[in-house]
Amino acid sequence: MLSVSELSDERSRQLLFVDDEVDFLEYAKKRFESIGYNVVTATSWEEVKDQLRSGEIQPEVIFVEPVRKNGSGNNGGVLSEILKFEPAAKIPVVALSFARDPRKIVEAIKMGARDYVFKPFSVREVDQVIQNVLENRPTVARASEGKSASVEFVFGSLAMERVRNIALQIADTSVPVLITGESGTGKDVVARYIHQQSGLRDQPFVKVNCAAMPAELVESELFGYTKGAFTGAYIDRPGKFEFANGGTIFLDEIGEFTSSVQAKLLQVLQDGRFTRLGSNTELEVEVRVIAATNRKLDEAMKDGTFREDLFYRLNVVNIEIPPLRQRREEIPLFCDFFVRKFAEQYRSNIDSIPESLMTLLMNYHWPGNVRELENLIKRYIVLQDQQSIEKELEAKIAQRQMDDINEVAEHYLQEYQGGKVDLKQISKKAASIVEKNMIKKALRNTQWNKWQAAKELKVSYKTLLNKMEEYSIEMGS
Repeated sequence: MLSVSELSDERSRQLLFVDDEVDFLEYAKKRFESIGYNVVTATSWEEVKDQLRSGEIQPEVIFVEPVRKNGSGNNGGVLSEILKFEPAAKIPVVALSFARDPRKIVEAIKMGARDYVFKPFSVREVDQVIQNVLENRPTVARASEGKSASVEFVFGSLAMERVRNIALQIADTSVPVLITGESGTGKDVVARYIHQQSGLRDQPFVKVNCAAMPAELVESELFGYTKGAFTGAYIDRPGKFEFANGGTIFLDEIGEFTSSVQAKLLQVLQDGRFTRLGSNTELEVEVRVIAATNRKLDEAMKDGTFREDLFYRLNVVNIEIPPLRQRREEIPLFCDFFVRKFAEQYRSNIDSIPESLMTLLMNYHWPGNVRELENLIKRYIVLQDQQSIEKELEAKIAQRQMDDINEVAEHYLQEYQGGKVDLKQISKKAASIVEKNMIKKALRNTQWNKWQAAKELKVSYKTLLNKMEEYSIEMGS
């Protein structure tokens, strides 16, 4: 992807901002003209209609605030007027608003707005939206990375080496792929890596975040719609599958799809055909489908919320990504990668993680996986608050140990129904949990040097080996 500075050399495109806040218009004009755009502003649509009709102004993208300054009004007002105005019919329109009401977002997109960007925004974010809509790439929920999708695959464990090898093996096949794993493990990275290593690397890579998309929008976003398909559908609009034609579509969190969307997706997988909403004409596409989920789809099939035939169509190749707690040896690698990334981005002189903080990072259980680690490193780089981060991690680690002990106690309480309670057994079990955690902590602190860990725990080397076998402790566990 080109940087803002690189793009500014290639364009003097005209943008039109329609907003009833004068201060905002002045801000937008100043910021976007500074990176090479020609900006026209108006406090109302009436101000610029005649200029558009005469060709005096020829914006390539129109940004509009669909809600008036006093909070009244709705997307059916100025937005619908712009979308129905003949000279503007072929110009991409983007809603740019403080309003975060999901109903307004749904209504705006259904009407034909190409994207909905929240204020306040970053210039880089809106600049990317402009590039997307001008290249006919879908942009809702930042759905596409376009033809230049690029990703760094950071790994240092045998488990992830196997994932990488499978990705390389299947990259140049057209079979569907199902990537499974907990939230934040890197399913998105693996999907992009497969595309990047395939012969489709120069074709579109379109990401659809199924969980983030309002349910009412999913079908129209995936398959498009025709003019008049529903109230507010003033123009024909292609869907994500059409944008991805010839390339790859990545359906993230596919377990969230409704049954009707699952049925249409099954048809696309079977014969590459579908119809837009409101149309009887079948369209044909050639798209490589990669899906991902953090749900257990076998359970979803049992309770009837996910189709078995769709599951077997998608699950031709399954790539399961283990959680970060099962590949802790990669934590230093990720730390180094994120430190370099964010130090450059935020112009920080930090170049490494202090030893005391790294020890805690290695001992933390990472329920949010790599994404949680990334956000923590970003916070460290930006705020440089080592002490508060360490206190927070220490508290979470201690709480996790207490939760394990409480779980044992709860188990025995549920079993006790007026009978005898074996306190010795409960104490032994609780002690074993603490003992196991301390052994794992010592091993991580010593980079799995068993001699050194045994010395730290004040036990013999043989005792440590026996305890590791008793508790099934292995490197990376």
